[in-house]
Amino acid sequence: MAGKPCTDDVQNGRNGLDRRTFLKGAAGGAAVTTVAGCLGGGDDTISLGALYIFSGFGSLYGEEAERGYELAVEEINNDGGIDGQDVEIISRDTEGDPNAGIRQMTSLIEEENVDGLFGLDSSSVAQSIAPQVQEYQMPLMATHAATPFLTSPEGEHDNSVGNEWVFRNSNSLSHDMYGAAQVAATLELDEWATIGPDYAFGYETWDYFQAYCEGIGVDTAFTEEQFPALEESDYSPYISSILDAEPDGVITPLWGSDLTTFLGQAEQSGWFDEIEYTLFSVGMGTDLPADGSPLPEGELASTRYDPFEPDTEENNEFRETYVEEYDTLPTYNAEGAYRAVYLYRNAIEEAGTNADEIRSTFEESEHTGPVGEYAFAPETNQATVPAIWGEVSYDDEYESNVLDSLEVSDPSPEEMQQALEDAGSDLPTGV
Repeated sequence: MAGKPCTDDVQNGRNGLDRRTFLKGAAGGAAVTTVAGCLGGGDDTISLGALYIFSGFGSLYGEEAERGYELAVEEINNDGGIDGQDVEIISRDTEGDPNAGIRQMTSLIEEENVDGLFGLDSSSVAQSIAPQVQEYQMPLMATHAATPFLTSPEGEHDNSVGNEWVFRNSNSLSHDMYGAAQVAATLELDEWATIGPDYAFGYETWDYFQAYCEGIGVDTAFTEEQFPALEESDYSPYISSILDAEPDGVITPLWGSDLTTFLGQAEQSGWFDEIEYTLFSVGMGTDLPADGSPLPEGELASTRYDPFEPDTEENNEFRETYVEEYDTLPTYNAEGAYRAVYLYRNAIEEAGTNADEIRSTFEESEHTGPVGEYAFAPETNQATVPAIWGEVSYDDEYESNVLDSLEVSDPSPEEMQQALEDAGSDLPTGV
């Protein structure tokens, strides 16, 4: 089947970038990204499906991912594509909702005939989709959703959904909380509390933080916990409950517009004068909107990718190319999406578009990207990439929050498993 004729007169991308071509499907919420190539699939095109949140409270993450995969597509197609075939990304909005996510995934596979899937911001969406891609035998490269249960093999725990078709190229909540526990060990605070979203991600963050703290011997107490609903507009009662408990430190996995709402109200409440340390486990995930509050300097935050670490030619080139293209530093969601497209490029160049061969290539190969060198762990398909914690500062050159005094946490799976066992926890590492 021949591809559809090319056209150069469609220039209405989401970000107004006239170097790219977008087609938005009115009914399916789809967008197609290609560069110097034909749209619509066919013999001259490799199609990949991107599943992210493009609307609502988490839309910032979809926008950042879109920048990353756009850049990858541009680079790959300008370099001759994949064995002479252009790459196109067909993106769909999961809305952060499991049912919408499954519906969009099904459409990408059955209607668009994509060669592979990547993305996912929400842990609940990821856990719902994982069994479905196993049924379809379709490779899925998760780039953001952090629940350890996504890569914990099915049967290991009641909530585990990991299978041979699901991979994750970023670190997980489990990695991140081991690093947070290491930070807590250095801070030596008497009491910790949490404020997180009222769904699995919020509860899992608190559970893993406590388990790893106990497992590595952090001498502390865990006190107040607050879990406001997603898209909460009034954080004052939750903030008051935390402040009344007078903890020394608070860990928070609030994200998206919920994080910006919380930050503004926390600042007004005197939070940062009363709480000695606040650990933001998602705070460096994306640019904060201009009308929100940036992370206060001196607080501690984590990231799954730092634009200045590692100091390699590949990372430095990616950072500067991204800055030149978008006038901002790349976030971890941008880097993860960028790297996912290259993972597919490398696999398809080696093995073709057969889904089982793509999956096997992911499993068996050593990989590299801006994040550094890594592989996928044999039993979980979880990438061996570290968690990074640091102190928030502001960089005038890049006009962005950055992390200083980085603590790179890269424990072995055995160390993580031992810590959970020492804590008496049945949580899976997912690594």
